[in-house]
Amino acid sequence: MHTILTAANDFLAHVPAVDIPNPNPQQPPGTGGITTIMAWLKWIGYAVVGGSIIVGGILIAVSFRRGEGHDALPKILWPMAGAIVIGAGAAWIGTIAGG
Repeated sequence: MHTILTAANDFLAHVPAVDIPNPNPQQPPGTGGITTIMAWLKWIGYAVVGGSIIVGGILIAVSFRRGEGHDALPKILWPMAGAIVIGAGAAWIGTIAGG
């Protein structure tokens, strides 16, 4: 095994280094509306999540008043998970698109 690794190392030492091009991403002409739509969807998503957290808080208050507090936690956790997914998705697309 050592001989194989030594031979591979010797071979790779003689291979010339090649500079692989890595161009920056560039938005195609005429697609500026897509970024606007994505920004609107992100804003709408955060507005819905914010409203869901507020409504979830109201439902939690009512549930604790009725003695049904054990069902209250998912009403807040799922909207928060949605906010994480929206933020992560927007960041992921921004990274891939180079923005």
